[in-house]
Amino acid sequence: MKLFGVFILLASLLMPQYLVQAQEAAFSAEAEVAFGRQIEFIGEYRGSADLVSAMLFYQVEGLPETYEGEAEIALDGRIHYLLDVTHRPIRAFSMVKYWFELVTAAGETFSSPSFFVYYEDDRFEWRERDTARFRVHWYAGNTRFAQDVLDVAELGFQSAQNLLSFSLNQPVDIYVYASAQEMRAALQSFSQSWVGAHADPDLGVMVLSLPAGPEQRLEMERQIPHELMHILLYQKLGAGYANLPAWLNEGLASTAELYPNPDYLILMENAQRKGSLPAVQSLCRTFPKDASGAFLAYAQSASFTRYLHQRFGSSGMERLVQRYADGLECEKGVVAALGIPLSQLELEWRVEVLGENVYRTALVNLLPWLFFLAVVLIIPIGIALMGRRNRPFSTQIG
Repeated sequence: MKLFGVFILLASLLMPQYLVQAQEAAFSAEAEVAFGRQIEFIGEYRGSADLVSAMLFYQVEGLPETYEGEAEIALDGRIHYLLDVTHRPIRAFSMVKYWFELVTAAGETFSSPSFFVYYEDDRFEWRERDTARFRVHWYAGNTRFAQDVLDVAELGFQSAQNLLSFSLNQPVDIYVYASAQEMRAALQSFSQSWVGAHADPDLGVMVLSLPAGPEQRLEMERQIPHELMHILLYQKLGAGYANLPAWLNEGLASTAELYPNPDYLILMENAQRKGSLPAVQSLCRTFPKDASGAFLAYAQSASFTRYLHQRFGSSGMERLVQRYADGLECEKGVVAALGIPLSQLELEWRVEVLGENVYRTALVNLLPWLFFLAVVLIIPIGIALMGRRNRPFSTQIG
């Protein structure tokens, strides 16, 4: 009798798990991507229970949120959910994890296994070529072109190693578009309208625009090392990557370029001549959104970061990125790592690199205030003098 009771107890404990496994085995799913428009999630339930409702849950790679929506159940047991990505955009080349939660007529609820779909730009027939560190995906150009991309990526990795120590934890995917317009269409709202390349460091993905022509190789040598530096910094610092000041993040990326932008020096010289070169402190959080302001910020950040590396070496730059990754704010991170205030370093950079006469610059910047002060002081003095001049002259005879 006791053995029978034990059997019943074991059966009652194992039965729910058996039912769940059976239900999972009776469920399959697929997702159909229409890039830039929609993703259709389709589930198929082959169990014996009648379904009364179904919900779809999904998570996008790199994001903490879980999204959900009510799915439709067809008469044949197939379950449909249509995600409009024009209203809820998903980053290109990210993995989407999804699953269904089903409710039967008997009130039982169970979740399907998890499935995955890669949100890849399906407008093109991608070809692929890889090395141990990099995978290039391209649709325009021959195999020689793809190999050039891989070769420049390896050179970019070496260039980054000259600044900081890095190791690649996983291969980097490089997607190459034949025009900036096609690339920007893929990025949708996740990038500025004027960019020529973009990286999603947490995905380990960079996208490039490399139109055919005489400038193509130079653009490779500029874009690939730049975007690679962002990915390497993320893999090195993890969540601390988000704490890097914009000027240092973009400054390191620009310094790693094999072919620096020749227009940067001209931009800085013009801004210096006009007295419109911003303080580095103003570039800690973000760069200007407009193209001209952003380009000047890139130029200034590259020059200032290169100056810091030449002065303090790779060990100093290692300390700097680590202090920021630890959470120190913009000014305190520099002092903790290099022992000199950011404003003082900028002053010395302006003198040594730009040849700026800081005293003359300070005087020029103070001129409006000196004029205002003069007006404030002269007016009451003038009024007082006028009052004394107009006062009647009197003498007293004793």
